[in-house]
Amino acid sequence: MSDPAVDTTPSPQQIVQAAAQIYLDFSQAPGCCIAVYDHDAFGSTGYVYPLGMSALPGSTPPPFSVTTDTVFEIGSVTKVFTSTLLAQALMMTKGGPSITDPVGKWLNYDHTYGPGQIGSPTLYALTLQDLVTHTSGMFDQPQDLDIPYSKQLFADGQPDPKLVNWWNIYPPPPPAPQPPPPGCWQYSNIGFVTLGFAVTQMFSPDRGVNYNTILAKYITGPLGMTQTGATIQPSWKVAQGCIGNWIQFPNPPGLIVFENNKPTGGTAFDLKTTGDDMLRFLAAQAEAPNGPLGKVIQSTQMQQSKYPLCESNSHTPRVPMGLGWQMSYTQSGHAVYMKNGATSLGGFEAIVIVVPDFQCGVAVLSNQYLDASAPHPSQADLGGVARNIIAHLHPGFGPDVPLPERDVSE
Repeated sequence: MSDPAVDTTPSPQQIVQAAAQIYLDFSQAPGCCIAVYDHDAFGSTGYVYPLGMSALPGSTPPPFSVTTDTVFEIGSVTKVFTSTLLAQALMMTKGGPSITDPVGKWLNYDHTYGPGQIGSPTLYALTLQDLVTHTSGMFDQPQDLDIPYSKQLFADGQPDPKLVNWWNIYPPPPPAPQPPPPGCWQYSNIGFVTLGFAVTQMFSPDRGVNYNTILAKYITGPLGMTQTGATIQPSWKVAQGCIGNWIQFPNPPGLIVFENNKPTGGTAFDLKTTGDDMLRFLAAQAEAPNGPLGKVIQSTQMQQSKYPLCESNSHTPRVPMGLGWQMSYTQSGHAVYMKNGATSLGGFEAIVIVVPDFQCGVAVLSNQYLDASAPHPSQADLGGVARNIIAHLHPGFGPDVPLPERDVSE
């Protein structure tokens, strides 16, 4: 007989460890790293748990065991960092922007990007708020722009001439699909890259070509995030990504079988980070307005509005947005902030979920990309991994509206 006095309740560390193991077992990802900041469970130190390998077997350089300082790509989680830079600029007391400024004002600031006016009248008039809340009307990806348009932003370079031309003719003339007017919610990678170039114009020196410099000065530096940036440093221990493939069979119905992982051999342009650095980021988010950048971070968490989807009906819920954060609420009214990312070019996925009222946040980093439209087990979804950890630490947690689907940046 078992001893009723023995407490079999898993510890917070065991909850995180089990979540990581279940994720790797079902996803067949090479490795992952989970960072958890939860003041009740771990105090002010938090917990980072790495598991698995940095790359597929036979990769070059050889795989190594994932550690808390292994570097992963985070894809569109980068958008929260861009939004925080915007929030920092909005707090400038002299010469800074207003959230209602037209983006054209900043793309044209000091004519950094050329002597003539940049941006069509339609693009010029889109506001910073439109872009940071995904309500500009811009599509996710421009169908008529055949370049890696984010590359120069994260390499501290001038925007590609083709991107400038796209700004100048926006919206592209028919027969290209026409965007809806601003005001409805439609996720947009090209919109955030446009915002990113505008934000780099708000800071000196080297206006317009300084993303990594201002990120280090105003965000990652104050937070102590020493291995977060767009440019991989020689000293970093970098994971290699892959794409996971699954097959769904008709008999028995719904049977999903893992096929293989394929290395990508590429690297995405946006930010990379570690579990250790994400723990520092989570702590700052969960403790705001206290701590480093507390007031700036708090401002990113202020709900801007609830926006109707651009393709919606009367039964579709509105999407609440902070600055870059996609929001939801628990049934008891606690705000939940989420941002995810996936890079098909690099072969990585990441998600961050923060519940400030719980002083809790979870980040999951993985070196496997799964096509959201292709079959795969639900246990391989990073959002589910993060939400389950929070639910175990805070019973009853659960957003009342499903969090928006993940996105892919290349």
